[in-house]
Amino acid sequence: MTSSEVRRVARALYELPPAEFTAARNQAARDASQRSDAAAIKRLPRAQAPAWAVSALVREDAALFDELLELGERLREAQDDRDPVALRSLGAERQKALSRASGRTRELADAAGVTLSGSAMIEVSQTLQAAMTDPDAAALVRDGLLVRGLAVTGWEPVRLDGAAALPPEGVSAGRRTRAARPKVSAADPEASERERKAAEDAAWSALDDVTTAHQSVADLANDLADLAGRRAELETERTDIEEQLRGVESDLARVYHDIQVGERDRKAAERAEVQAKKRAKQAQDRLDRLG
Repeated sequence: MTSSEVRRVARALYELPPAEFTAARNQAARDASQRSDAAAIKRLPRAQAPAWAVSALVREDAALFDELLELGERLREAQDDRDPVALRSLGAERQKALSRASGRTRELADAAGVTLSGSAMIEVSQTLQAAMTDPDAAALVRDGLLVRGLAVTGWEPVRLDGAAALPPEGVSAGRRTRAARPKVSAADPEASERERKAAEDAAWSALDDVTTAHQSVADLANDLADLAGRRAELETERTDIEEQLRGVESDLARVYHDIQVGERDRKAAERAEVQAKKRAKQAQDRLDRLG
C-alpha cells in the first residue's frame, strides 16, 4: 500500500515540468524520513510530456476537463439508446471540445516551457478521448499522476497498467488486462451491437486524430510562415546594416586619409615654426650688435 507521504510527495513532483522532475525526485528520496518511502519515491518514473500536459490541464482547468467527461457520458448514453441524431450532434460537439481542450493543454505546456510536438499533441488528444470513453481512465487522469498517454483501441478496454506513477485511490492497480476479443456470430445480436459500438468508437477516435493532426500541421505552417517573415525582415535589416557599414568604412577611410594629411601638415608647420624662431633670433642678435 502506498503511504500518504509518498502520494503527497508524488503529487508535488508531478506538478513540476518533466525537465525538473529527476533532480527533485532524487532530493525528495534523500529527504524522506522512512526508508520504505524513500525507496518508493526513488522508483517514481518521469512523466512523458503529453501525459504531464494532460495532468496540467486537469490541475489548472478542471472545469474544462469536467466538461469533456460530461460529454463523454452523454455520448455513451446516446450509444446505449441507439440515437443516431444525438450521436451526430454530440460527435460534432466532441470534436470541438477536444480541440478546445487540446489547445488549452498546449497553452499550459508552453507557459511551463514544455514543448509538445505534433505527435505529442495527437497523444494528448487520444488520452483525453480515453478519459471520455472510460470512467476508470477518467479517474486515473484526474488523479494527476499520469506518466504515459492513454488510447482507445477499438473494442478492447483502455489499457491502464503502468499509465500512472501510483494507482488512484478507489481504482485497482491491476484493474484490467487486455481481454481476449470474443468471436462474433450473426446469431449473437448483442455481440454484434458491441462490435458496432467498438467500430463507432474507433471511427470517432480516428476522426479526432485526423482533426488534431490537421491542426498541428496548420500550427506548424503558421509557425513556418512567421519564421519566413522574420527571416525576410532580418535579411532586409542585414542589407541595411551592410550598406551602413560600407558607408562607415568609406567615411573611416577618408578620416584616415585626412589624419595622414593633417599629420604631414602639422609636421611641416612645426618645421616652419622652428625656422621662423631661428630667423627671429638671428634678427634679434644682429639688432643687438648694431646697438
